[in-house]
Amino acid sequence: MDAMTIWYWISSIGLAALLFRPTKKFILSQRLTRTARKLERQLTEDEIQDLGKRTIPIAALIVVTFSFLFNSVIMNKYF
Repeated sequence: MDAMTIWYWISSIGLAALLFRPTKKFILSQRLTRTARKLERQLTEDEIQDLGKRTIPIAALIVVTFSFLFNSVIMNKYF
């Protein structure tokens, strides 16, 4: 592996790690609002925790995909 490939992987994983928490919070807030409106009541703590657990894989998929594609575009443009 050359230095650029190593830098691509490290920067992509780092970007994904930095974006994971805000993305998870955003997706969770959208899901909580939509579910509360759909059920027309406040959600219980168990329902909130369940939605939080189901949000993790969705956020991880979005963040990892975005970070690798973003770094690919940036590296091809500038390096």
